[in-house]
Amino acid sequence: MAVGTIIYFLIIIGLFLGISRGLGSFSGTLREIAFFSMEKAPVGLVDLFSKKKGSAATTWMTLGLIWMPIAATLTFLNLWLDYDSTALMSAVGDFDREKLSSAAYIATFWGFLGMTLIGASFHIQNRMLGSKITSEAGASMFSLFWFVLTLLLVVISFTSLAPHTTHASAFFAAYGMLALGVLSAHLMTIYDNENSEMSTPGWLIVLSLGALIYGTFSNLCYFLSGSEEVAWNISKSLHGWWLVPMSMAIATYLIPKNTGNILWSKLLSVTGIVLIFFTLTPFTSYTGQGLGSDDNILTIQISLWSTLALVPIFAMTFNIIATMKGRWESMVESTSTAASMVSMFLLPLGAIGGLFASISTFGGDASLAGIGASMDHLLLWGVGGLAAFAALNSMLPESMELENYERSRQKLAFWFVVVGAIGSTLMSVMTQFVNQAVEETGYLAPVKTSQDISVMVAVMFYFFTIGTFIAAHQFILTRSRGQPIGMSKGKSFGASQFSLMSGTYTIRGLLGKGLSLDTEILVNEEIPEEEIGETKIRVSAGLHDTDGVDITVSTDTADDILWELSDYLKSNDMKIFDVFKQLDEDSSMTLTAFEFREGLNKLGLANLPPHEVDRLVSALDINGDGMIDLPELGLAFTKDMMPAKIIESEKVEKEVVDLSKLKKADLVEIAKERGIDSSGTKKDILERLNSEEE
Repeated sequence: MAVGTIIYFLIIIGLFLGISRGLGSFSGTLREIAFFSMEKAPVGLVDLFSKKKGSAATTWMTLGLIWMPIAATLTFLNLWLDYDSTALMSAVGDFDREKLSSAAYIATFWGFLGMTLIGASFHIQNRMLGSKITSEAGASMFSLFWFVLTLLLVVISFTSLAPHTTHASAFFAAYGMLALGVLSAHLMTIYDNENSEMSTPGWLIVLSLGALIYGTFSNLCYFLSGSEEVAWNISKSLHGWWLVPMSMAIATYLIPKNTGNILWSKLLSVTGIVLIFFTLTPFTSYTGQGLGSDDNILTIQISLWSTLALVPIFAMTFNIIATMKGRWESMVESTSTAASMVSMFLLPLGAIGGLFASISTFGGDASLAGIGASMDHLLLWGVGGLAAFAALNSMLPESMELENYERSRQKLAFWFVVVGAIGSTLMSVMTQFVNQAVEETGYLAPVKTSQDISVMVAVMFYFFTIGTFIAAHQFILTRSRGQPIGMSKGKSFGASQFSLMSGTYTIRGLLGKGLSLDTEILVNEEIPEEEIGETKIRVSAGLHDTDGVDITVSTDTADDILWELSDYLKSNDMKIFDVFKQLDEDSSMTLTAFEFREGLNKLGLANLPPHEVDRLVSALDINGDGMIDLPELGLAFTKDMMPAKIIESEKVEKEVVDLSKLKKADLVEIAKERGIDSSGTKKDILERLNSEEE
């Protein structure tokens, strides 16, 4: 184990020095070899994959999404068999529980988490470095190999070859080869990028991939020696040096991005990056059961390094919490932010529980070893699972350049997975305490309390399973119906600024005019005289029926829009319900003034200015709620789809217009009509017009 540890340290230090200082001319040679291996060597196969920016991230995360409900379902069945070991006998006959447990682990760790986190790493590099992955097609090709290998191992888990598919099997050395290709893609991208400064997520990604490669190739040592110490070291590297840092990388990328704040402390970031790879994360302690029983020095060393592992975990968690300062509302606005934060909150809690279990395990009595297994469940589904869920909710649509289709469904999936991850862990801990207490009494018969809590573990995790299916359905809707980023209603039509004059207003009315939560409202703002020009217009109530600045020029009025809508219904053989459904994009069964206006515009019926829409809505709005519902729109037409209500034009009284409040173009026209010289500045034209009036 000492030799393996030295090799691991050399890998981590070598990656750090290679990225920060380079390898001289040898760097270019390695880059060319890696590029040839990924782009040229697999002739024909690599050409099947896209070279478009973000394609590698999309492919990896999409395949990870496929594994998500599969892994959750297998894990749920595994937990349910803890309660009723005969549950599957009627379907599959005599069933080996160990086979299902192995398949669930492979599908979770290598399928769902492995593919999703690697895809997220490519997306983060795309965004942080501002360039595409050097070999997008090659990286995508590796995702197919990874998926097939994982599927093969899951299938083998249910056969007689199952003993060879455990987490310490030589079979997993194949993952090391693929992980080496993934790391090569990252290193080539960093080498080709002019930005020499690596970000915190970037360092976590590269170093964790190095640990992943070390852990997978170490399987060969276990296969040859069968040493339990090697198996324990492999488990530590795969979980503590790969899964935990990758979850941190997602959080340190998503939270600053979604909040608009930079990471609070660079010192805490450096502390987290360095110490997380040079300490023993106190997860998977149960795999080392018995290692320290005869070696007090080893026990002390492991306990010390496991305790020190709390330092980088708390440093990174506190850094992320401090980054959220002043922007906690972003957890409500974005499920990816909320999932990342919950993941980072659970990480130190699980680490503390794992530490006590680790000390108990290596102390010899192993009284808390069961709690260690519960903390590992929390690591897989509470920390890694929620981090992967956040990536799928945010990064996957971004990599496809699509907006999430339905955010309400997204939030529902979030609550299901959070309740499932936390609830199943708490029930699991309670089960372990009850079982431990029963064992200490020497009572051998089944205890009803233990059985009742055991079934609750599976029931609570069932929430997570449901959430994965909702998330998968959400992705299908986004993939088929999602709008390109920048083309969604909120972003393309929301006003950036809006000017209000004196009066009273309602929030509903302002939202109906197209304002968003980020719209800047200017109340009675006075623009300095010298700033008034061709691009700046001062608007007063005397020139405008609305309270905001309207720059839309349209000849349509509310008086004839019902006739145009009637013609549209007749020509397309549609009913009122059909056109209402087209206008009601958010399926709220009500139409705001803004939604009504934009819907008519998209149907090609009219391009009404806001004040005309207000008149039309006011006339059709029978209950006075400021919106149009289906019955109200239906009452505006007869059975033959003819307008039953004609909107009468309001009488607009002529008002005396202050010439100084007109823009220059209007003053030029007035001057020409009066035969006055229209040259010069606006001030010159105003003086000539005022002189004539006097």
